[in-house]
Amino acid sequence: MNSISIAIYLDVENIQGMINFEDLLDDIRLKVINEFNDIDKVVFGLKKAIGESNNLRRFRGQLSELNFTIEDAPHITNKKNRADLIISVDALEKLHVGNPSFDMFVFLTSDSDYSIVMNTLRRFNKQVWLIGTEEDSQRIVFKSSTDQILIIDDYKVIQNKQTNGSRKATNKQTGFNKIKPFLTNQLNQRALAAILKVMRSYQEEKVYTTLDTNNRFRQIDRNLNLSQTNFKKFKVIYRVLEEAKVIEFEENSSHRFTINDKQKVTNYLNMVLQSENKS
Repeated sequence: MNSISIAIYLDVENIQGMINFEDLLDDIRLKVINEFNDIDKVVFGLKKAIGESNNLRRFRGQLSELNFTIEDAPHITNKKNRADLIISVDALEKLHVGNPSFDMFVFLTSDSDYSIVMNTLRRFNKQVWLIGTEEDSQRIVFKSSTDQILIIDDYKVIQNKQTNGSRKATNKQTGFNKIKPFLTNQLNQRALAAILKVMRSYQEEKVYTTLDTNNRFRQIDRNLNLSQTNFKKFKVIYRVLEEAKVIEFEENSSHRFTINDKQKVTNYLNMVLQSENKS
């Protein structure tokens, strides 16, 4: 079994709004498996969140459950703290010591000062990924110092402020009403969330197979027994997603499909995750 070891650093001073960190880790795991065909196991060997205590407080519950190391970095002036320096030194120390050795370093930040440590890590043949804003993804300083940039807004917890009437209308228009009947059961919600996370990592128009998707599903939720859900089998989930216009099977095939609208996948996933939080 080929594995890849990842160190992830969160500079919480750069996070606006509430982030679903479990969703973020799942998406990194899936994107790594998609990116490197010979990798079948992803290990987060180091998970560290650093920031000022008031900012850390917003995320402490989530981060503790996900076994992040949480470190307070008090402000040393009115606005600036030392999170960037602490993270940079820590990453370079891990590179130098090499025990354990990490294949990839992931940074959540909008601070261009990190480009220095990012470039250094890449010179030693390490993969470097950034989680930043849409604007960050277009900045030359980050594009030239990273291998891939993920958009932080994709992992934000979205509060649905629609009225019941407008929500029903939207669901009818989008096809989400095909999925909605399954959201009353927590196991069904877990199954839908896991498979939609897999599909969010896919590219539009490219052909995928149900077998590969099933294997990636198990990377997200290894402990879920599908027979305990209302779906019972994977083929039922695919039928529901096909009826909801999330996927489209090739003609005369029951296992090869495409995704034509990734935004729809992301929207539906957010709705399912909201349902999980309410349960």
